[in-house]
Amino acid sequence: MTIESDGLVIKEQKIGETDKLITVLTSQYGLIRAFVRRAVSVKSSMLSSTQLLSYSDFVFYKGKNSYTVNSASPKHSFFKLGDDVDGMAVGFYLAELFGALAPENEEAGDLLRLLLNSLYLLSERKRSPAFVKATAELRAMSDAGYMPDLVACAECGTYETEPMYFDPESGRLLCAEHGEGSSGYRMTLGAVTAMRYIIYSEPKKIFNYRVSDTAGRELARAAEQFVLRQTGREFRTLEFYKSLPKG
Repeated sequence: MTIESDGLVIKEQKIGETDKLITVLTSQYGLIRAFVRRAVSVKSSMLSSTQLLSYSDFVFYKGKNSYTVNSASPKHSFFKLGDDVDGMAVGFYLAELFGALAPENEEAGDLLRLLLNSLYLLSERKRSPAFVKATAELRAMSDAGYMPDLVACAECGTYETEPMYFDPESGRLLCAEHGEGSSGYRMTLGAVTAMRYIIYSEPKKIFNYRVSDTAGRELARAAEQFVLRQTGREFRTLEFYKSLPKG
């Protein structure tokens, strides 16, 4: 049988001389791993539409044990990412992260839209790589079922104090009194407000906020550590991004 869906190629692996295996994040079916025959050939009609970070319309043939790409028509390619090494590195990292979070054989429209919007902002340089990274990390984790509890202090229900503390291990927020001496990260109200906005706002407005440099650094650390603690894994592309000279 065949199925059709739009999707973004988030991983590719060469198989033999001319074939490859791609992982596609689709809106209707979540992650699909599919073989592309003769994809490496320059004469292949699917060369551009099945490359890493290509957004395309796919027709998959679903066999007994695997998928094969019957056809693919490109919708958008984020080629401008190659102009900025930091943006490109964050794009690759987000592709790896979303591949770890997205379900198989389930709808994943929210995750796909979030990743596409993130790549657009990176490729067009509309927001900084660090800003996009932290925002996408926190919202993707929330959309994938790892939403932190940021409503109020988990111990006493206090809505806000200066400072507050965020524990990436438990995903809980603590007030100044209960957070002092804990393992949580010290957070200014600006950073906490940004985190709340990211996870509770409408999908179309996720990136529509501003933070100070200090709050942005706090947000970046909290979001990254939340990903690492909750998933319990390492990301090769994240290590590459962190190895790049900053400033």
